Amino acid sequence: MFESTVPLPASEPGLLDPDSSEAPQLLVQARDRALLLLARREHSRYELVHKLSHYRDTVDLEALLDELVELGLQSDRRYASVLVRSKAQSGYGLARIRQWGKQYGLCHEDMSLAIEEQQFDWFAAALRQRQKHFGVMPPSTIQDKAKQMRYLYNRGFSQDQIHYAVDAEVNTTSDMV
Repeated sequence: MFESTVPLPASEPGLLDPDSSEAPQLLVQARDRALLLLARREHSRYELVHKLSHYRDTVDLEALLDELVELGLQSDRRYASVLVRSKAQSGYGLARIRQWGKQYGLCHEDMSLAIEEQQFDWFAAALRQRQKHFGVMPPSTIQDKAKQMRYLYNRGFSQDQIHYAVDAEVNTTSDMV
């Protein structure tokens, strides 16, 4: 497979089962697999533990992941930032994004910092998502309004953001000319 260029000592106590003759090979395989996963995209620590669970019996995954964090190859804070940016641009609200953060094992602090860094206008995002899905005209009936509100709620927007998006008037600059 790939040869690792990241220096992680295989002789550290606690990393390997001393009775196993395959332990050094398994450590290298686990490290290479982790590096391959991280080369493709950011991963949370929780995701990496899950994806490397095959090596759990022979390799101390926590120590391996601690080394990757020390080398700056894995960061939950960086992953939280990527998650917030990509999901916000895909039209999801804060509640749904926070739910994904919990699902991926991210701490509340990392998620809060990532959300603050983005300085995203959630009201405009709710309006954009409503217009993208239902068109630019506001809902004409109570049933349409309820349907649009449910849709935005399921996307993770707050009640204030939903009311803003559903009650927004169509703003056309051609009428003003």
